[in-house]
Amino acid sequence: MTGGVPLLPRFFPTVMINMAESVGLRVRTLLLGVGNPILSDDGAGIHVARTLQKLEIAGVQVEELPASGLELLDCIYGYDKVIIVDAIKTDRGRPGDLYELTEADFEKTIHGSSPHGVNIPTALALGRSIVPDRMPKEILFFAIEADDIVNVSEKLTPKVAEAIPGIVKKIEDVLRRSG
Repeated sequence: MTGGVPLLPRFFPTVMINMAESVGLRVRTLLLGVGNPILSDDGAGIHVARTLQKLEIAGVQVEELPASGLELLDCIYGYDKVIIVDAIKTDRGRPGDLYELTEADFEKTIHGSSPHGVNIPTALALGRSIVPDRMPKEILFFAIEADDIVNVSEKLTPKVAEAIPGIVKKIEDVLRRSG
């Protein structure tokens, strides 16, 4: 311990809580917007989450995570279904393109790096090996092709910003079908 703060990571079972369950709600789906909201398009997932939060979709908890990696585990334990929305930068994509992915799509990149620290697939694999009974049964990813993920700006680039309403609608449809 240092200054009364435990040195153990928060992802151990004794401290894991489903935020909705902690206040007595039965919410089984989590929409998690991931990214850095001050690095232009890296904040696309956060922008989507903020818009979806305003829709108040029944049975869906919407949260933001301005990082990823091990912090992700604290957010997703206890949910049946998790949808993660984040920015992605690929070689052939066009800014604003939307990719629907599953955990299996990341199998070849599980040891890759991330500007957020430990990447999402590695964190999920760790969670599945440490506390498999607390992990969501289903995890979907919506990855938004970014143009700029390095310059400091709270604004999305024009092409990504233009794509956000359509992306929100698509994810809203998925959430309403599964809720």
